[in-house]
Amino acid sequence: MTVSLRSQAVRRRDVIVLFAGYPLATLILHQLLPDSRWYGAAHVALVVALIGGWGIPRVYRVGRALGDDLDSSLDERQLSLRNAAYLDAFRIAASIVLLGIVGLALGADTGDWPIPSTYTQWNDVFWAAFILLFHLPGAILAWREPDPEPEAEAIRA
Repeated sequence: MTVSLRSQAVRRRDVIVLFAGYPLATLILHQLLPDSRWYGAAHVALVVALIGGWGIPRVYRVGRALGDDLDSSLDERQLSLRNAAYLDAFRIAASIVLLGIVGLALGADTGDWPIPSTYTQWNDVFWAAFILLFHLPGAILAWREPDPEPEAEAIRA
């Protein structure tokens, strides 16, 4: 591996902040700015900051550095990690979509569950799906990649 990575603890923190930060910040925005015309501007600022300032530089690029290369350029361990990450990302995304559809069906049928009904609510769902689907394979790679061994770093230097 020719890229220097942050420690595994820092990479895991970055993944948690990305995937927990959007839902928490969106809930806070809904509490602070319910039905406000400023919600849209605040939400755009949140998405730009989270994706552009955190997600892409800290999570997405790590995933690309670890496994987004030609198969011939990766060793067997990297190939197996990448393939497992994409498979697990598909499984997680498919499960979330299935649970979302079941939740929408139950909410529409019984009326007991809150389901998105306004543009603002569906916009929140769209951006949550975008963040999840765009970053999930790289996040899985960043989460699973162990810290490099100290002697391997000394040999490379």
